[in-house]
Amino acid sequence: MSIVARRPVGKVARNETRSGRAGIPASSAAAALAYNEIKRRIIDAAYPPGTKLSEVQLADEFGFGRSPVRSAFARLQTEGWVTVSPQSGTYVRNLSEAEIAEIYDLRLLLETHATRTAAQNITPEQVAALHREFRRRMPRKGEKFDAHMFDDINELDAMFHAAVYRAAGNSLVTGILLNLFEKVTWLKKALPSPPARMQKWGGELGAVLKALEKRDPDAAEKRMREHIERAADSGSESRHAHAEPRAAATPGHEDGAARARVGGRKGNGRARRTSRSARTTPLAR
Repeated sequence: MSIVARRPVGKVARNETRSGRAGIPASSAAAALAYNEIKRRIIDAAYPPGTKLSEVQLADEFGFGRSPVRSAFARLQTEGWVTVSPQSGTYVRNLSEAEIAEIYDLRLLLETHATRTAAQNITPEQVAALHREFRRRMPRKGEKFDAHMFDDINELDAMFHAAVYRAAGNSLVTGILLNLFEKVTWLKKALPSPPARMQKWGGELGAVLKALEKRDPDAAEKRMREHIERAADSGSESRHAHAEPRAAATPGHEDGAARARVGGRKGNGRARRTSRSARTTPLAR
């Protein structure tokens, strides 16, 4: 399936990448713009797994040559967003259960450590800011969930985790975790969590916040571990519940398979235990 232009970005690209005198997009800046825009569309599910990306069409839409788009494709391939084949083209990837498990495994390893450190470093001002966001974004008890609330809770989740990473104070770990969280956002938008899970999700983050406020590293680490493990379990259950008999084809995948296969047996969902499965299922949190 070829892509369809979602919104014009060509003028922005040309204006933001002028090279002073020549008025020609600088290749590195143009490649960065192409990369950011294509990745945004993948994360937002504008380009779902299996979508074929046209180098020519994107270059025309963005308003610069094919080379920056080609460079963006190469970077996206390195980061696991797309698969590129000289024979069949460039396609948005689907993640296997093993790859999703690896994401959660690494989150458990790094994010629990970051949360423990954050509990020692977080400032009263940072805690107060998190409380304000909770009051602003979390639905009141008894409120019915709607699309706006889903967006608010997703934004709260992203903001909360980023705040924990910053409070931990390790820029290298923060960079890795922010990249991982982009994949988590991709999973969530592909198959949103049910309202019951999102209510529990808010409570789990609130428990982490209480531990951070008390500056209790042990409790903060424990609560974050529980949150990530439950997210992994819930995501696995959702993917199996929504699995189709045949997943969308993803031509050019590294294993050479012409068609992705849906996992047939139900896993236990735990991130560290599902890593044995290499079956491909629809993306979800």
